[in-house]
Amino acid sequence: MGERSAVAVLVREGSGTAEILLSGCVDRSADALLDDALEPLLVDPQVQRIEVDVALVDSCDCGGLTVFIRAQHLAADYGVPLRLVQAGPLLLRVLNATGLSRLLTAA
Repeated sequence: MGERSAVAVLVREGSGTAEILLSGCVDRSADALLDDALEPLLVDPQVQRIEVDVALVDSCDCGGLTVFIRAQHLAADYGVPLRLVQAGPLLLRVLNATGLSRLLTAA
């Protein structure tokens, strides 16, 4: 089993894009971490897009998929597009198999 989820936030100045770096095992317990990272970004008028970099995610179970869907819906409620970027082959396979790749990774 992979390590617990960790998150870091980077806002690229002048671009309007905020990047959340997520690593480790993404399961239901990552919900609070992602919420804490999203909250200030969603109310920041300069943030026009959020990218969740998942290159360092080792594993993702159905609870993790729920976390991603919930985050995407929350951002949509604020009118901010949220997308997963840099998904590795294993996570991409899960997203494709569940039909979520279109929702979570489309530009």
